[in-house]
Amino acid sequence: MIYKSLTRVLALDLHPRRFGYVVVEGADRLLDWGVRSCRRKGKPIDVLLQKRLRALLELWSPSVIVLNDPVGRARRSNPQSGRSLKQIASEAKQRRIPVRTLKPVCTEIQGGRLTRYENARRVAEHFPVLKGKLPPKRRAWESEHYRMSIFAAAALAIAPAADEESAAA
Repeated sequence: MIYKSLTRVLALDLHPRRFGYVVVEGADRLLDWGVRSCRRKGKPIDVLLQKRLRALLELWSPSVIVLNDPVGRARRSNPQSGRSLKQIASEAKQRRIPVRTLKPVCTEIQGGRLTRYENARRVAEHFPVLKGKLPPKRRAWESEHYRMSIFAAAALAIAPAADEESAAA
């Protein structure tokens, strides 16, 4: 795919008031990860993109930005997601960084889909440094842990590399 010539990937998992991110070099070298959030009144997406994302772009100078594509009902229920995608695209265009959107990463196994926790566990196996950051498995009555967006972003970052490996085999 596109990652053979590009070395540094910034993957973002967007949410209304926060985003999880990872910076990956190649397919195996994890440089940085975390969650950036904004709890202020007003338009938090503007603060997130103007302050938090710009700092990441200046620090790491990625070769490509990979985003999760809000599909179907999620895009209609949250109109800010389309606006945030446009703002990220314009910020990246100013810096001449290509932006790729991928559908949310989910793995099929024996006719069923893996949960987000199982995907996160697989990402932690790929990047052992993240094993300590893996939150406990969510119970039905609990909300999702905020660190899960780190693992969703990491799954986006390594998904094209996994596609290349399966195509080469």
